[in-house]
Amino acid sequence: MLFPFCPVVKANDVGGISATSNPVANSSGQANVNAYQVLTGNFMQSGFTNGVVCQSETLTISPYVGRSANIKEPFFETYEDPVYDVRDLDGDGAPDNPGDILWYKTVQTLQKDNYSLNMGVTAQWSRPLDKEMMSLCKDAAATEIALRKATLNLRVLDYEISRLKHCGNLAKEGIVWDPTSKYKVICEDVLLTSPPGVLLNHSHSIDPITFDSSSAQSSSLEQTGSSQVSSESSLEQSSSLSSPEASQSSLDTVGEVGPLGPPLELRLQLSK
Repeated sequence: MLFPFCPVVKANDVGGISATSNPVANSSGQANVNAYQVLTGNFMQSGFTNGVVCQSETLTISPYVGRSANIKEPFFETYEDPVYDVRDLDGDGAPDNPGDILWYKTVQTLQKDNYSLNMGVTAQWSRPLDKEMMSLCKDAAATEIALRKATLNLRVLDYEISRLKHCGNLAKEGIVWDPTSKYKVICEDVLLTSPPGVLLNHSHSIDPITFDSSSAQSSSLEQTGSSQVSSESSLEQSSSLSSPEASQSSLDTVGEVGPLGPPLELRLQLSK
C-alpha cells in the first residue's frame, strides 16, 4: 500500500549509481534437416528361356553418409566492451563525466564453427500382391530349367556315343594316338572287344594225362564181368519170355485168345 505522504524513490538514481534494469537473453540454435528420397522402381525380374519372366520380391537397402559444415566469418572469439562512468555525485541526475570510459571488459562471443556427420540406412521392401501368378511363374521357370538340363544331357550323350564310335573304328584300323600326344585322353577309356557270337583265334594249354597199368587192367576186368552178368540176365529174361509156361501165364494174365489171335498187349510183350 502506497501512502501519498511517502517520498517517491526512483530506481535509476539510488545512491548516485544507475540501477536501471537491463535484462539480456541470448538464444541461438541450429537445425539441420536432411532429406533422402527413395524412389520406387520396377520389381526385380528374372528371365528364362522361351520368354518366361518372373517378378519377385525386392528389398532395397541404401546406406548414406552426410557431412555438413557451418562456418562463420569473420571469426572473433572475444570482444572488448567499454564500461562508461555514470556516476552522479552532485545529485543533479546527470553523469558527472559523461562519455568517460572507466575500463574495457572482455566478453566472449561464443562464436564457433559447426561440423556434423550423419550416417544411416534406408530400406524399402516391395512385394507383388498376386501370389498365385508368382507360383505359376516359378513352376514355369522350373520346367524350363529341367528342359534345358535334359537337352544338355542329350547332347552330352550324343557326343559320348560319337566319340566311342569313332575311337572304336579307328582302333580296328590300327589308328591310335601317340602316347605323348595331349589328345590321347580322348580315346584312352575306349576298349575294343570281340562282338557277341564271334570266337577269336586262341590256344589253350592241356596238362599231360598219365595211365596206371594195374588200375587200368582191374577196371577193364570189372567192366568185362559186369557186361557178362548183364548178358546172362538178359538171356535168362529172354528164355523166360520164350518158354511155354511164361506164354501161358501171360495169356492167362491178359485173357483168352480170340479168333483174331492174341491181344495187342500180349503181342507187344512177345515182340520185345
